[in-house]
Amino acid sequence: MMVTTVLFTASAGQARGNPVVYTAELMAPVEAANHIIRGTVVKCAGTECRAGASSSSVKTVCAKLADEVGPLASFSYKGEPIDEAALAKCND
Repeated sequence: MMVTTVLFTASAGQARGNPVVYTAELMAPVEAANHIIRGTVVKCAGTECRAGASSSSVKTVCAKLADEVGPLASFSYKGEPIDEAALAKCND
């Protein structure tokens, strides 16, 4: 039981230390899964994906995510959506 408590506490602490930086709305739902995009864990479920900070550019994260999960309906960095032209490039 103590191991479970320690693991849960560590996971909760890590979640608080990794704020959501990227969010994406997908055009089609996906099963819950984690994807590694340029060293960053992206958690997707249904039509939503979320990720913490990455050392890669916004364009790179967006394009790689679209390659992994399919076309994106929207993509935001730090709460600010990218423009439609940039989103179209991600989906190419």
